Amino acid sequence: MSDLQIKILSTDGLDAVVPMLAASAYKPLRYLLKELGADLTDFWSRSIAELLQAQTAQGFLAVRGGAQLGLLIYSNNPWESNLLGKKAAVINTFVVDGSIANREQVAQSMLDHMLQNAAANGVQFILSKTYTNELYAIHALESRGFLLMDTIVDCYYDYRRVPFERLPRPVLADGVTLRLATSADRDELVAVVELAFREHFGRFHADERIGSQLATQAYKQWMCSSLDGYADWIHLVLVAGKIVGFSIWKRQSKAESQLKVRFGHYSIAGIHPDYHGQGLFTALTYAGMQSLHGIADIIEGPTHINNYGVQLGYSKLGWRVCSDARHSFHKWMD
Repeated sequence: MSDLQIKILSTDGLDAVVPMLAASAYKPLRYLLKELGADLTDFWSRSIAELLQAQTAQGFLAVRGGAQLGLLIYSNNPWESNLLGKKAAVINTFVVDGSIANREQVAQSMLDHMLQNAAANGVQFILSKTYTNELYAIHALESRGFLLMDTIVDCYYDYRRVPFERLPRPVLADGVTLRLATSADRDELVAVVELAFREHFGRFHADERIGSQLATQAYKQWMCSSLDGYADWIHLVLVAGKIVGFSIWKRQSKAESQLKVRFGHYSIAGIHPDYHGQGLFTALTYAGMQSLHGIADIIEGPTHINNYGVQLGYSKLGWRVCSDARHSFHKWMD
C-alpha cells in the first residue's frame, strides 16, 4: 500500500470518479436501481458536487498508479453540533472500487487521512452510516474505533403498486381526532416527545457518551426544527382534545426532483406510551399518506430493525417493510 496516495477531491475532479460510482453496489436509493438505472449515478454525483460546492465538506480520493480506487467525503454536522455542544461531522460518502483485492486497506487509508484532517479541524464527534452488507466500510470503521449504534430498516410505499384509494381508512375510536399541527402546539408537542422517546432505542440513546437525557433532547429538538420549517406536514392525533401522538412528513428535496420518480418522506412518528396499541400510528401514517397522495409516487420511511410495531403498522397500509437496511456508527475523537 506504500504506493497509495490520498489526494484532495474537488468538483473539478468528479468526472474521473463517476465510473467508480456507476460500478458501486452501494448507491443511494438502490432499491430503485432497476427502475432508475443510470439516473441513480447521476443523482449521486450531483449530490456530491453540491456538497463539495457548499464548502462545508472535505473530499479525499485514493489513487494508485493513476487509477481511482476510493472516495471519502465528510462534512460539518451543525444540527448535532448544536445538540451535543461539540463540533460534529458526518461521513457523507465512503466508496471503494469493488473490483480490487485490498478494498479494506484502501478504506482504512482513506479513513485514517480523514480522521487526521477532522482532528486538525477540531471535530470531536463523527457519524457514519453504511448499508448492512457494505462490509469493507463496516470493517474499516470498526478498526478505527467507530461503534455500532443501531440498524435502520428502510421501508417504502408505492402509490403505483398499491393505489391509495383501495386502502381502508382507519376507524377512529370515540373521542379520537386528527388535525395538522400549528406553532401554538409547540409546548404540548415537546411534552409528548419527552414521554414518547424517553426509553427509545435509537442511536442517540444507544450511545453512552450522549446519555438518556440528552438523547431525548435530540427528539425534542427534531420536533422544534420540524415546527420551524423542516417539515411540510405534522399530523396530530388527539384523545379528548389532548395531543397524544404525531407524525412528520416532507416533500422531495430539490435534488430528488430531478429524478423521474417523485418522492415523499416519512420523517418520524411518536405516540404517548399510555396510548400504545390503539391503532394511532396507523391512523397517523394514513393521514400523512393522504397528504402526499398526488404529490409523490413513492414515500420512503425508515424504522429500527426491532421496532416491530411500526413495521406491522406499515404492512397494514401496503408498505414494503424491508427494501434495505443501514447501520449507524459513532466515533468520539477524545
